[in-house]
Amino acid sequence: MGSEIIFIVALIIAVVAIYWIVLKSSAEKIATQYQLLAERFGLELNQSTVKMRGFIRSEPSVFGTYRGREMSISVPGKGLQNTRQIESVLKLELKSSQLSAQLTAAGPMGGLRQRDSGGQARWKSGDERFDHKVDVRTDQGGALAAILTEERRKWLTDTLKKSKATLYLGGGNLAYARLGLIANEAIRKDFEAAAEFLCDLAESIEA
Repeated sequence: MGSEIIFIVALIIAVVAIYWIVLKSSAEKIATQYQLLAERFGLELNQSTVKMRGFIRSEPSVFGTYRGREMSISVPGKGLQNTRQIESVLKLELKSSQLSAQLTAAGPMGGLRQRDSGGQARWKSGDERFDHKVDVRTDQGGALAAILTEERRKWLTDTLKKSKATLYLGGGNLAYARLGLIANEAIRKDFEAAAEFLCDLAESIEA
């Protein structure tokens, strides 16, 4: 009986140790990507201290000014639609605009993400490929059409379909939200490209 208890205790310790190692490795990978984002955009890195000997680790974030606009990349405290699905969010300051819209990949998941679009109707641009793959909700279609050039529609079609991300316009911000954490180079580069796209889009909206 004593040997069985020792085995169970040893097994529990081994599982906890493995979990801690995996958690630490994952946290280090994410921290590295945020460090690179901070360097790429000249932003400040916020890295919280670990708690409970490393079993509780808050996600890092970056914030500051890029191309004359306040910008941040972080992980909100709550998941999508109050679920456990974590999003990483790039938020960019938008000045002097009342434009409100939400764009995401079309499909079942897109429908779920559009539940917080404020009841706005689906808008179609007339570009068949774009309208088939991107679900756009806005009550300001004319203003949106003026800034969504063919090049931007293509970028949105390819990017939102691949990443399952959502683009929000309104409330003085542009936001690019993607499910999951920034844990590798590919996702980091996706956010870098999104930042440049949002800066260009903001300039067109304010022009």
